[in-house]
Amino acid sequence: MNAELNRPTQEDVNTALWSAGESFRGSLGSHEHKKYLLSFFFFKFLGDASGSQFGGIIIPDKCSFDFIRQHKNHAELGNLINKALEKIAEENVLLKEIFAGVDFNSDKLGPQKERNRRLRKLIADFSKKQLDFRSFLAFDKKIISRAFTYLLERFAANAGKKGGDGYTPGEVSILMARLMKPQAGDSICDPAFGSGSLLAKLAERIPLRQGSISPDCTIYGQEIDKNNWDIARMNMVINGITSFTLEKADTIRKPALLENGELMKFNIVVSNPPFSYEDFNAKEAAKDPYHRFRRGMPPQAKGNYAFILHALETAAPENGKVGIVVPHGVLFRLGTEKQIRESLVLDNLLEAVIGLPANLFFGTGISAAVLIFNKGKQTSDILFIDAGKEVENGKKQNKMRQPHIDRIVDTYESFLAGGGSLEKYSHRATASEIEQNEFNLSISRYVNTAEKKKKTDIYAIQRRMEELEKELNRAKAEMNRYLKELDY
Repeated sequence: MNAELNRPTQEDVNTALWSAGESFRGSLGSHEHKKYLLSFFFFKFLGDASGSQFGGIIIPDKCSFDFIRQHKNHAELGNLINKALEKIAEENVLLKEIFAGVDFNSDKLGPQKERNRRLRKLIADFSKKQLDFRSFLAFDKKIISRAFTYLLERFAANAGKKGGDGYTPGEVSILMARLMKPQAGDSICDPAFGSGSLLAKLAERIPLRQGSISPDCTIYGQEIDKNNWDIARMNMVINGITSFTLEKADTIRKPALLENGELMKFNIVVSNPPFSYEDFNAKEAAKDPYHRFRRGMPPQAKGNYAFILHALETAAPENGKVGIVVPHGVLFRLGTEKQIRESLVLDNLLEAVIGLPANLFFGTGISAAVLIFNKGKQTSDILFIDAGKEVENGKKQNKMRQPHIDRIVDTYESFLAGGGSLEKYSHRATASEIEQNEFNLSISRYVNTAEKKKKTDIYAIQRRMEELEKELNRAKAEMNRYLKELDY
């Protein structure tokens, strides 16, 4: 009991991590600071987890955190750390080039003397009890993964307009994972995985493989940004996910997840792609060898539907499911986007449209929606949910709490069972309703959240006016009586 009371809490760990990062930061910009701190966190984790079952990661001799700590007074401390990271990446295929973006011997960390001082302080901070990952591996591994997520969220919150790039808020990841209902043995893909948090949250819901710490699923993904690619692989290993293939490449221009020259198929495809995908090139896409845009060509420089169509083409043909976060414009814009919506509805692929509250995502205050597609759909109806008010308002960022998520998931489950309509919250729409609305999927067309105006009782108002007039006359008479007594 005493040992449990003395163990650091999640808050203790988070605070110690952020404090270590702030102490080390100096003049580093937010983006560089993030990469340095996450890389050192991962380096410390790998050393503490060596010998465990965390992906069978190999730590070469003289490359562990403990070795670096023992040699913290080395004159070339930055170089010593660089060499250790380089060897770890070389020895582990999954970690190829994962530390290539950081240089602990860089002049950005100051002249050598100052640089060594900062590095020794960082080593000392990560040697504290709160960051002894070995102890957490023994009794609660999730403290480590939650701490990594905490750092991702802090950096996203502090990054301004670019804060949302690559990070899906935790509550949105939880919601998506519950809606997708992943099962043991599933293949799961995110074609724009960012930090990998959405993939990690889905994997978390799957039972572990027998005799393993890894969930019984296979993770796939693709991401164009090198830093996100590195961070996502760290995220997978820290979460105990050992069976993953994450590729660095442009999903729309050059899909990398192929099998026999064709796009790989997955049981579940989830994604939170860029809200404003302006790099879409319709001329290039017209020559797509995988025919992903046969339902219609997304407009130039507005390629939200490029990710939707890619996700659908990579979902398993009989029962594949897709969950994707989109801006609301996707639901109602005209032109070829309307043509694509019409095709998706008529082919009975769209299962649900769920409107989320505003100001959930970092870097933007706009509200978004979750679209769910299901190739094994059992009805031609479509569920619309307006969850815009299911939120706890914050000063900078709004949050969806468990009751809000529960209500969305319960309504979706009710829809699958034949129900789903709740006054001012959700509506089970028929395909003919969608067609009557010219395939406009704006949630307000199907869910009326306006408060009913109270019926005005003219006669009651008239009676009240008569009563007020009588009271006024009585007051005037009383006033005249007083004035008369005073000889006015």
